[in-house]
Amino acid sequence: MANSIFILTNTLKTGGAEKQSIYLFNTLCEQYKVNLIVFYGDQVDSRMLNVVNNYNKHNVIYLDGSHARKALFLYKLFKENRDSICVSYLATTNAINAFIGLLAGVRIRIGGIRNSQYNWFKLALQRVLHNHFLTLSVFNNNVGYEILSSNGFNAEKGVVIHNCIEVPVPIKFNISPNPIVILSVGRFVEQKDYITAIKAISLLNGRCDFKYIIVGQGHLEKELRQVALSEGISQNIQFVINPTEVDSYFKQAHIYLSTSTFEGLSNSIMEAMSFGLPVVATNVGDNKQLVKDGLTGFLLPPKDVDLIADKLVYLINNPKDRGDFGQNGYNHIKSNFSIEEFTNKYINLIESLMNEKK
Repeated sequence: MANSIFILTNTLKTGGAEKQSIYLFNTLCEQYKVNLIVFYGDQVDSRMLNVVNNYNKHNVIYLDGSHARKALFLYKLFKENRDSICVSYLATTNAINAFIGLLAGVRIRIGGIRNSQYNWFKLALQRVLHNHFLTLSVFNNNVGYEILSSNGFNAEKGVVIHNCIEVPVPIKFNISPNPIVILSVGRFVEQKDYITAIKAISLLNGRCDFKYIIVGQGHLEKELRQVALSEGISQNIQFVINPTEVDSYFKQAHIYLSTSTFEGLSNSIMEAMSFGLPVVATNVGDNKQLVKDGLTGFLLPPKDVDLIADKLVYLINNPKDRGDFGQNGYNHIKSNFSIEEFTNKYINLIESLMNEKK
């Protein structure tokens, strides 16, 4: 057994990678000695901290000070635990894992790839780290593994482990709500393409009684508010900025909408399905692993405003299908994306790598 397992995360701000790192930390603590290391230790949301099991919180290390001070601390920590494993999820912590871990003699360095597309700099960085400095990389989506493997990433050093989700008790919905609540959750960034979402929502105006809730935060907030105003539907849209919890928004919603132009495996779609919501989503990344077209929701081409609006209208006007899709999605998530399955795959990976290194 390894002396220690270190899980590196950039922050504990609200995000998919951060939540997955906490899930992994919580479950591995049951079998190994594990520390969760938060590189930017002052960037913590209470919502994320609440996901950490109380009896594990003393094993969370929050780094502070300059980058040099943090790097020196990690080098010393890794040096004292040479027979260890380090797991990281994003480009910044992958680089720390690769370079500082290698210098300090960390035995096994597992990186993370969480998208199917990167800008040229991140693509080049991740490729160098993956091919030359990390033991292997865990991809959270098949599409990313396939695309990046055809773009110079060593396929033999990659493995796919999908994200997981805590599945709550199923919710019974009112099949004839008024108004219908459509929900999107995610950062206000170009990748999520909320402009397409707002334009599609605007086509519902006059066709049904609806409310659109967007939960998130980011640099495009002002622009998105302006788009809603120019489309004449600002009165139908509620922007919720970085709330302390999001479960209440999933519980009050009836349809989930995702208009991303690229993805890995969407945590927000998984959460929506775990709350029994039918999903209208763009067919990007591994969304097809989650949304079964015509069974749990609809998969559509990115930026197709008219088709997105049409599918939303269909779900609004067909309450039985809306309920059936939601139940099918709940069953699919519970059966295939549980924390238990996620944990078992990581444990099997860790044990196999340890056996190889003996």
